[in-house]
Amino acid sequence: MNTMRAITLATLTALAASPVLAFNLNDAVNAASSLQNGQAGNAASTPQAAGLLNNLGGQLKVTPEQAVGGTGAMLGLAKNKLSSSDYSQLSQQVPGLDKLAGANAVGSLGGLLGKTGTDKGALTSALGDVKNTNDLNNAFGALGMDSGMVGQFAPVILQYLGQQGVGGGLLKTLGGIWGTGG
Repeated sequence: MNTMRAITLATLTALAASPVLAFNLNDAVNAASSLQNGQAGNAASTPQAAGLLNNLGGQLKVTPEQAVGGTGAMLGLAKNKLSSSDYSQLSQQVPGLDKLAGANAVGSLGGLLGKTGTDKGALTSALGDVKNTNDLNNAFGALGMDSGMVGQFAPVILQYLGQQGVGGGLLKTLGGIWGTGG
């Protein structure tokens, strides 16, 4: 457990030092502190989940809470649309994703929400049961992003999942669910 915290802290610190990422040193320190206090431990509970969030933050210039919440909304929709066997396969191939899906993402945000003034109740409602693209757009809106960001998140998430060994058929299905056409 302490090794995971050290790895997470080292990763966040390295990312904060990179000028191309949207995360800054204060965000990294706050996120690491939250992780150590068990407040946001679910968000980056595995290197795979942390890697996905880092990719989103770096490529899309979104805040840590937007990366977690947006991913949670998209995975929540995937969980509701995929067959149970496909979602199980996805969760097994990329450990930690299930802790980011849907309402789980709100718990993963932990202390990050307090500093932004984001209403946790509104996020819980928006992320809790994403069943269609309208729900997905509402969740992104609750995070301060417009619906166009869904189209920017999808390719980054799909690329990352592919790098983690998720098969082409499942990636195509996810692309269809997220409106990218696979």
